[in-house]
Amino acid sequence: MSKPYVITIAREYGSGGRTIGEMLSQKLGIGYYDKNIIRMASEDSGIHETLFGRVDEYTSAKPSIFSKSGIYTGELVPPESKDFTSDLNLFNYQAKIIKELADRESCVIIGRCSNFVLNIRDYPRVLRVFVHASWDFRMQEAAKKLSKSPREIERFMKADDKRKMEYCRRFTGKDWTDPANYDLWLDTSIRGYDGCLEEIEKHYEILKQEI
Repeated sequence: MSKPYVITIAREYGSGGRTIGEMLSQKLGIGYYDKNIIRMASEDSGIHETLFGRVDEYTSAKPSIFSKSGIYTGELVPPESKDFTSDLNLFNYQAKIIKELADRESCVIIGRCSNFVLNIRDYPRVLRVFVHASWDFRMQEAAKKLSKSPREIERFMKADDKRKMEYCRRFTGKDWTDPANYDLWLDTSIRGYDGCLEEIEKHYEILKQEI
């Protein structure tokens, strides 16, 4: 059985990161996991999907779950515990699914701090990608999906950037937009979707040859 290799993609809204992930999945013939990780975590834990969605949407104004060391342990608490549906436990169940996927199959995983969950020390066969773009490009792409005015789209994207930044800081203690946390940092407004796809493919093949 061949070793599994994983591509994680963190992305700004409107940058096309999700589309690139779908393109990679189809071209490489490997699995694609995004919000379905919530469903899988719900099935595994028995906790309703809506509670997982709550953690995604409401992380502002909450203190970091990490100590100064910033060490992530991923420990799960039992159903009888009062903390069974705590934000940390909900995050850890998603992390559990992400780790199981990485151990089992080659795939593309979108968001969910998967680049931090699959840390370099324990998961060397992971390519960690961040996809971003210029503000104008993101506005144009977002307008194709959102039935909102330009001002509403701008407010939505700023709020989404803030949410992702806070989510990452709260559950990993790390900076979501720090290039040091990724192997590839790609700008779709410069490279285009096909250019980013080609660059990721190239580094993916290099990774498979090296490890």
